Order: sequence, then C-alpha cells, then structure tokens
Amino acid sequence: MNDNEKEWLGTAFEDGPAHIKKRWLRRKVAKRPFYYLIPGLLLGFLLLLEIYSQSAAWLFNKAMENQDLLRGTITVERIVASPIGHVLFEGLEWKDPEGRRILYIPDGGFTVDIADTLIQHFSSTSLEKLTLNHAALSIRLNDDMSVDFVRAPSAPPKPPKPKARKEEKTEAEMIAEGERRRREQQERLEQDWNNFNRENQRLDLDVLLDDCRVEVFYKHRHYLLEAVRLKAAVDTKNSIRLQLATGPFGGDMIGSGIFLNGTINCKTKVPECDLTLIVDMVDPSSLGFGMDVHDPLSMAVRLEGALAGPVGKGTLHFDRLRIPALDFANVDGDLEYENAMFRFSDVKASVYGGTLAAEGWYNLDTRFYHIQGKGTKLRARKALPKDGLRCLVDLDITVHSGGNVKNTSYGGSFVSSPGRYRWLPFKSISGQFHDIGHDLDFYNVSIDFGGMMARTDALSIRNGKLTLEPIRVTDQDGKPLVTYDPDRKELIDERPDAKR
Repeated sequence: MNDNEKEWLGTAFEDGPAHIKKRWLRRKVAKRPFYYLIPGLLLGFLLLLEIYSQSAAWLFNKAMENQDLLRGTITVERIVASPIGHVLFEGLEWKDPEGRRILYIPDGGFTVDIADTLIQHFSSTSLEKLTLNHAALSIRLNDDMSVDFVRAPSAPPKPPKPKARKEEKTEAEMIAEGERRRREQQERLEQDWNNFNRENQRLDLDVLLDDCRVEVFYKHRHYLLEAVRLKAAVDTKNSIRLQLATGPFGGDMIGSGIFLNGTINCKTKVPECDLTLIVDMVDPSSLGFGMDVHDPLSMAVRLEGALAGPVGKGTLHFDRLRIPALDFANVDGDLEYENAMFRFSDVKASVYGGTLAAEGWYNLDTRFYHIQGKGTKLRARKALPKDGLRCLVDLDITVHSGGNVKNTSYGGSFVSSPGRYRWLPFKSISGQFHDIGHDLDFYNVSIDFGGMMARTDALSIRNGKLTLEPIRVTDQDGKPLVTYDPDRKELIDERPDAKR
C-alpha cells in the first residue's frame, strides 16, 4: 500500500479515486465473510449433531425392524449418538414375535459403521463394537457350541422328586439313560425357533460385558454365572479371541469363579479352539461327590481341538480334603478331559504324616466316579490322638459313586507296622474297612502279638474316636485263648480247661 492509499483511508469513501475504491471494496469483501463463516460452520455442526442424536433412536428402531439376524423386535428407551458412529443407549429390550421378553439391558453402547448409517443400510457387519452393562442373558449352547438366546423362566423350576426304584441301575444303564435324555432334548430343541439366525451371517465386532449375569444351558446341564466380565474380538470368518472372568457361579456346579482365555479358529470346517480354563473353588458336593464333601477344588485345563468336543489336559488342587476318618492336605494331580470324562492321574497328597498316591475318573454327564489310592506310612497317633494307638499304617482305598450321595461308598484294606495300643505291644494290625455314613467300620481285623493272634469283626471309628467290640485271642493254631470285652474291661478265659 503506497502513501496515497493510506491517505485515502481516513477520508470519506465516496470522494476517493475510482482505482482506490475498487481495491478497498475488494479487500473488504474478501475479509468480512471469512469472519462470519466460522460461527456459521460451528452452528451448523452443532445442529447436525442435534439432528443426528434426535433421529438416532428412530434410525435404530427402523434398522431393527428390517434386520433378520435376531428373531423378534428390539427397541430402546433412550439413545444418544455421535456422527462418528458411537451410540449410547438405555433400556434396550428384545422381545420374541409373541411379545415375550428375551433380553433386557439397562444400559450399554455400540459402534456402527458410519457409512451404513448414512445410507441407512444395516447388515450383520454394520455393528463394530457392542458393550453391555449389568445385563441378564440366557443363552443355549448347541452340540456344535453355536450360540442361541433363550427366554429365561420367571422362576427356576423345582427339581422333580426322585421316584422310588425297585432296583439300582448299573453304570452302563445310567450312561445309556444320559445319552437317551440328550437325544430327546436335542430333538425338542430342533423343533424350537432359533432366536439368533446365524445362517450366512458374518459377525465382525468387539463384544464387552461388564458385571452381567449369564445363564447357560448346555445339553442337560445348567450353569448360572454372576459378575461376568467378557472381552471378545469376534470375526466369524477368521477367529474369535476372548477373555472371560466371572464371580460366583451356581447351577449344576457351584464355585467362586471361572476364568477363560484363548482363541477359536473359525477358518476350519469345524471351529477349533485353544482355550485355557480355570475353575476356582468348586464345591465337590455340587458335582455329586457325596459324603458331604465341601472342601474347595480348583482346576486348570487347556482345551484344544474341535470346539464341539475338545480334549483337555491340566491339573487339580485341594488345599484340604476331608472324607470320613481321613484328612488330606495339599492334594495335587494331573487330569485329562474328553467326551465329558475327567481322568485323574499322579494325584499326591499328605495325610496324617504320610503320603497318598491316587488315580481315577469322573463322568460329568452321569456323575459316576471311581478313585483308587494307596497310602503309605500314615501315623495312627495323628489320626487318633486320644486313643493311645501308636504305629505306622499302609492302606489301599477305593471310592466309588453311582451318581448320587446314597450310592457313594468307599473302603479298602490296611496293614500296620509294629506298635502298641496303650500299654499293649503288637507286631502288626491288618484288616479291611468300609464307610457307614460318616463313620468307618473295620472287619476281618487281625492283631499279631508275635505268638498269639487277636481277631475282631467290630472295630470302628465314630466321630473321630476308636471303639472296639469284644476281641478274641487265639494261639498260632487258631485255638481260642481269651476274649477281651472293652465295655466290661475284662478278660474272659476261653480255654477248654478253664474254670467257669
């Protein structure tokens, strides 16, 4: 700008030269609209946000009317959306065509493909992220582990009272009955509507569950999981990566928590898994172990292979395991899982200063199980501290269950080292035992005094105390000598020439 132009800036505009007026007008027209454009753009952007937010619920409900992934209708009470596709909602409700509620979610959020939103075209891949908070879900896992949502009953059905049977069923009959129940249930399920239509529907989204309650039905099993937290990257064309943690759980198994981590390969014809499962603080009685055993069991298993029938290997642990008259500590072992069958091996435990080695199996469907073990150098003084029995004991033990508490029993045989009972020394004690309720009864008990033998069929441990029935003492040839009556605390001479 030259001096003449500066001079004309302070004078009346109408009196200036034409070339100065032209340049002045050009500069004013160029600058003033720019200043007004910024607030106009901001106002328009805010207006767009408001319109998008206000119409988000309408767009969502409209899209739900046209979708075919979920059977029934889905509506929301309140929804707030952003232009980049992030949506927060409250009061999401899913009802079946008959108007019955399948699912209600108090609050959550999701992210949708912005391009699909603008053109109002929604497909199974439009959803990119889903977050559910404090929701209650009921899902059914089919035999191929595919997921469907079911309507939860208003109140859990009461278990039917067991019918009286004239004779107990064998293990083979119980397994066959379990297979028959599963077939009948599967036939019923095939006749049901599928609320989740997965046919030819690809899912590609992240799923987050926070503090949810999940009810799971699988075959004839039922589990209820509390405080569920899930983080899953789902791509049904490639793979699923998931991390799951729960609080307390109940149903057919009761415990403190479940932790699941790993991947599912969806590229194969049959999905394959590589999952690590930790089940914490399980109540053994909820698995049908009977004998009123409530000492918590923890298991860690790595599951691999076909998702519908994985094979697993892992470990088990009890801090403490108490069964009638036996108190185990630090129980650790290996386990394998296949076709609803757990097999235990190399199980080690401490018991009364000695050790136990055991193995066995457990059928998850029928709840039959069989465990056999061998105890070495158990200290009788620790097992019966008030009874004056001092010796080491080796034993063989077998535990068997026919699927319920009433059909659970255990027994075995034992032999001791030299020792003494109060003031009476002995060379060995041997015999057999079996459980009666919470007590142990012994039979065929022989006490070798190193020159004579004592035999009794009625030695028992009740409420942790040793009780005896009369003990018959014979010589090495088996001829009776004396009988000791523990109730009367006296010896009775049984020799033929004894005076009566």
